[in-house]
Amino acid sequence: MISHVEPALRTRVRLSADLAAGSPSHHLVERLVDDLGRPLGLDFSIRYELPPAAGELRLHTTIGVAEQHRPALEVVPLGDAVCGLVAEQRRPEAHARVDADPDERLSLARELDATAYASFPLVAGPALLGTLSLGSRTRAEFGAAELALLALAADLVTAAAARERDREAVASALAAHGEAQERIAHLETALVTNRTIAMAIGIVMTRLGVTEERAHRWLVEASQRTNRKVRVLAERIVQTGQLPT
Repeated sequence: MISHVEPALRTRVRLSADLAAGSPSHHLVERLVDDLGRPLGLDFSIRYELPPAAGELRLHTTIGVAEQHRPALEVVPLGDAVCGLVAEQRRPEAHARVDADPDERLSLARELDATAYASFPLVAGPALLGTLSLGSRTRAEFGAAELALLALAADLVTAAAARERDREAVASALAAHGEAQERIAHLETALVTNRTIAMAIGIVMTRLGVTEERAHRWLVEASQRTNRKVRVLAERIVQTGQLPT
């Protein structure tokens, strides 16, 4: 059983309130480790994310992990180490007495001096968003009720992460739409400009009795001579039917 029921209940309420208030997922993890650091002996957390179509977990954030350990944690292929297997199988794992366990998958946890270690998949519907691992350097193991609390906290982090993913997807879609609209506007402007220039060239051909190539060259030279853009000069010719002197 959880030895400190009240702190655990308060943390669950706070995490739920943070989620409802729109707090980012990393804030929920910080709240979890800060609130339960003493009662549950939580000393560190490692959060991974799984980018779309990626075959490896990539480090998102850590708490309580020394900087020298981060290079070894940056990328974990699916199926490797505990968190990689948790991600691949989408099933949580908990390990006791990590310091005395020779399991090679726990090598990263042992490097962090973990004694109790638990890892949870962050799954939203059919999508795997990543993993959240929590460890203690003083506890030999996490009890069943404590693991149930940590699993609930992981679910709340998942909900916040899914919301962030959806917001990013919407923002990306809106940005892509805006870029597409801008390209369309540029194309429409270019089309109108090209038509205007073509009409101006036709007028020059008629007035001067020259070929299309010569009329185009005349238009460019007139643009340089009058210090006006070809587009502006062409619009003037089409509007007035007169050639600049």
